[in-house]
Amino acid sequence: MPAASLLQPNTIPHPPSDKPQCAESAELPHRHPPPQSDDVDEGFEDDFPDEFPFWYGGASGVQRMDGGAGDSRADGSSSDEESEDTLTEGGASTTAGSGSAKRRDTYRDQDSVLHYFIATSQSEQQLDEYLNGIIEAFLNDPSPVYATKPESAETLKSQFGKSIVPNRRMSTGDGASMEDYLRKVKANVIDKATRVSSPKMIGHMVSVPGVDFAILCAGADEEYCNPQNQTTALPYFHRPLARLLAAMNQNVVKLETASTMTFLERETIAMLHREFYLESDSFYDTYMHSAEHSLGVFASGGTVANITAMWTARNRALRAQPEKGFLGVEKAGLFKALKHYGYEGAVIVGSALMHYSFKKAADLLGLGDDGLCLIPTDENFQIRTDKLKEKIAELVADKILIIAVVGVAGTTETGSIDPLNDIATIARANSIHFHVDAAWGGPLIFSLEHRSKLAGICYADTITVDGHKQLYTPMGLGLILMRDPTLALHIRKTANYIIRNGSPDLGRYTLEGSRPATSLHLHASLHLLGRDGLGSLVTRSATLVRQMASRMHCHPNRAFQPLHDPSTNILLYRYIPKDLRSKVHDGCDLTEDEDDRIGDLTRRVQIAQASRGVVEDVDPSSSPTPSQGFVSRTRVSFRGRDVDALRVVIANPLTRWEDVESVLVEQVGIGEMVEAEVEREKRRRWVGWPFDM
Repeated sequence: MPAASLLQPNTIPHPPSDKPQCAESAELPHRHPPPQSDDVDEGFEDDFPDEFPFWYGGASGVQRMDGGAGDSRADGSSSDEESEDTLTEGGASTTAGSGSAKRRDTYRDQDSVLHYFIATSQSEQQLDEYLNGIIEAFLNDPSPVYATKPESAETLKSQFGKSIVPNRRMSTGDGASMEDYLRKVKANVIDKATRVSSPKMIGHMVSVPGVDFAILCAGADEEYCNPQNQTTALPYFHRPLARLLAAMNQNVVKLETASTMTFLERETIAMLHREFYLESDSFYDTYMHSAEHSLGVFASGGTVANITAMWTARNRALRAQPEKGFLGVEKAGLFKALKHYGYEGAVIVGSALMHYSFKKAADLLGLGDDGLCLIPTDENFQIRTDKLKEKIAELVADKILIIAVVGVAGTTETGSIDPLNDIATIARANSIHFHVDAAWGGPLIFSLEHRSKLAGICYADTITVDGHKQLYTPMGLGLILMRDPTLALHIRKTANYIIRNGSPDLGRYTLEGSRPATSLHLHASLHLLGRDGLGSLVTRSATLVRQMASRMHCHPNRAFQPLHDPSTNILLYRYIPKDLRSKVHDGCDLTEDEDDRIGDLTRRVQIAQASRGVVEDVDPSSSPTPSQGFVSRTRVSFRGRDVDALRVVIANPLTRWEDVESVLVEQVGIGEMVEAEVEREKRRRWVGWPFDM
C-alpha cells in the first residue's frame, strides 16, 4: 500500500455561525467554492466523439479519462500511433492499445475518484488481507465486551464531531487515503466496538458470527457474495467493508450493542443534514450527539424512510393536549384523534408520480387508498402547484386533515423535480408538514451545476435520502433527515430493557428495531468519494442523459422521441415507426391509433432487447454478437394520453458515451426488425380475410 498521510483538518470555508437563509430564488447558495486543484478532470474521458457535434456549454461535468492527450478520430480510433502496449495489473499482463493503456493508467490515479471503482487484484487482495487481520483480531482477541461506552461521551463526541463532508483529493490537503481512513476507523470504531461474539456477552439476544466468517465468501459462488449486484456500480471498498460489518455484527438499536457505531451514525447523519439545511457550527455542536434530540434516522431504504416521515407528520399534527384531556394519536388512535381535533378525515397530498411507498404509508397509518390525494403533473412531469392550491383549499373547507404535502426531488419514473420552493411556500402558508422525497435526486446537492434544482429543499420538515442509489452504497441503506431536532420526539418509543428514557439509543426513534451498522458504508462513501467526487459523479451522469436526449433530437434516422427535457439522469423516450417520424418531429398532433402503434412498437423493442441473449447479425453466416444493453419501460401521461415509454437511468460511473450510443444503435436495428414483423403479421391477417366475412 502507498505510504499513509495523516488526515488533515478540513480546510473548506465554513458557513458563518448564523444560519444562511435559503434563497427563494432559483438557486441555492453555493456554500463551498470549487476545489482549488489542478486536477479538475476527475479522471473522466471525453465521452462525446467528434462525429457527434453537440457540446454543452458551461460547467457540464463531462470530463476526460485520457488526460486530454490525443484527439479522437471520427471512427473512434486514437490519433496516436496505433500500437500494442502491455499492461501489468497485479502481476497479470494484458494487451491493449495505447489509448486504452493511458485510460487504464489514469483509472489508477490515486487522486481520481474512479480509482475506487476499478480494483486491481493486487489492491483488493491487500485490502482483504488487512481487513482479515482486523476481523481475526476482533473475533479472537481476548478484549473486553465493550457493551457500554468504552470511553467518555465527550471523547466519543470529539472523535465523531465532524459535520462537513471532506473533499476527496489528497492534493488539496483534506483528503484521506484508504489506509488513513481505515486506520482511523479501526482506532475509533473497531478496536473498542461491542464484541457481540464474546461468550461473555450474555445480556442480549444477539446472534454470534462464526470465527471463520472472514473467509466465508472466498470459496462461495460469486453471485452469493457479490454486493455489486445492484442497480449501479459500487466502489470496490464496500465489498470488504460488508464482510467487516458482518463479522462485527453490531446492532445499532442500542448503545450496548453498538458502542462506537452509534456515534459514527449520528456523525454521518449530521454531515448530510448540513448539506441540505446549512445550519451553524453551534447547531451541530449542540444537537449532533444530544440524547434527547435527533437530526434524522437511518432506515433500510427509502420506503421505510418515507413511512417514518409520514408517521412523524401524523403524530405531530395530532399531538397530545394534556390540558384538554387528550393524550395524542399514539395513545388514543386515529379515530379519536381526528374527532378530538374536529376533522372528518386525513390525507397525504402529493404528485401523481409520488413513489408507491406513500401508498404503504397511507395504509399503515389507517388512511386507506382514499387517504392519498394525487395532484396531476404538467408536461415536465412536475406537480401543478395551481391544482395543489385548489385541492388544499378544498380539503381545508371539508375539514380534512392534511398530514403532509410531499414534494419529489427525482421521481422514480422520470427523474423530474417538483418546484420545491413553491410547495414550501404553500405548505408554510397552511401550516402543513412539508416532506421532500429526495431518495433519487438528493445527491444533486453535491453538484455545483445542478444543486439549484433543489432550491427550497432546506425548508422541508423532513427529507428522504437513499444511500444505495446515487451515494454509491450497497443496497438497503436509506435515511430521513429532520430540520427540527425535536421532531423525532413525536415518534419516540422506549422499553425497560433497551432504548430507555434518557439513553442515547438510536432505536428510540426508528421504525425498525434491530439494525445492522450499514451507516459505515455511507460514512465511507462520504469520506472517500468526498463532496467533490460525488458532485462530479452525479453531474456526469446527468450530462450523459442530457446528451442522449439531444442526440435523439438530431438523430439521422429520427427514430426516437424524447418525452421530456431530463432534469436528472433519467430519460423517457419512444421508438417511432418510419412512416410517422416526419409527423412526430414536425410537432404535429397524433391520433389515438397512431399513439397506440407507437406504444406497441416501443413495448416490442424493449421486450426484444431485454429478452434476447444475442442480437443476430445482418449477415446470416456470421456469428451472433452479444446484446449491447438494456433499458426499462414505464407508462406515463404524455400530452393527455397514457403512453408506453422506454426508460433510461444512467448512474454507473463507468458508463461511457460509446455505451449509450451502442444502445441506441441496437434499438434502431431491433425496431426495423419489429416493424418488419408487424407488417408480416398484417399480411398473415389478410390471408383468408374474404372467407371470414
